[in-house]
Amino acid sequence: MLKPEKEPEELIFELYSPMVAAPAEVRPQIEYTPPEMNLPSLDEIPDPEIPELPPEPKPRPEETIPVESDPEPVREVVNFEEFQKTNPIARQRVPERKPQTRRNNDLSREVDRLKENLNQLPNQITLPQTAIDSFSATDQNRLNSYFSQLVQAVLNSIEIHPLEANPLQTKVQFSLGPTGIISGVHVLASSGDSIYDQKVVEGFNRLARFKPPPGFNKTESLILTIKQRDR
Repeated sequence: MLKPEKEPEELIFELYSPMVAAPAEVRPQIEYTPPEMNLPSLDEIPDPEIPELPPEPKPRPEETIPVESDPEPVREVVNFEEFQKTNPIARQRVPERKPQTRRNNDLSREVDRLKENLNQLPNQITLPQTAIDSFSATDQNRLNSYFSQLVQAVLNSIEIHPLEANPLQTKVQFSLGPTGIISGVHVLASSGDSIYDQKVVEGFNRLARFKPPPGFNKTESLILTIKQRDR
């Protein structure tokens, strides 16, 4: 057991009674009596004199200055016959119209020319006219979308070829069956580059088959001009 080094001191508490406060000092009261004042009563106060206001001035009448107006001119009434006599109208010469040559409204030649140009467009499939006439309008609209998808599939199947300043074009003829089978691919017009022509034919053979074309009841011969593209 540890012992403290110093023993605790003894604490002593002493109790004291509280201090009594000293009594407050009593101050003497001061008494004040106001002096009497002789003020008059209300009856003794005279009424105040109110001065009379001057009369309001009378308004002056407005002065009107007479203005002399010019008399209106007398207009002379003239009838149409007298006016023609005094103001003769010169006759104007109407130019003669030259007869125009009648335009030829026959547009069949222009339509045939446009069809021929369309057949020569690259990446555009052409059908024989006899096959086109056998399709309904609905099938022709569906074929337009179908041919666009077929051309895209053929282009994706062709092997990449070095692109030159003038893109190469190869005209190809092929057969398309009702089930979408592609056959009989051969070059109609060469691009001038035999390697590119061979790649185009191999692209068709690689694709080999596409989805069935709408409206096809038999195998049709198609022509497509493949234009080289940058891929």
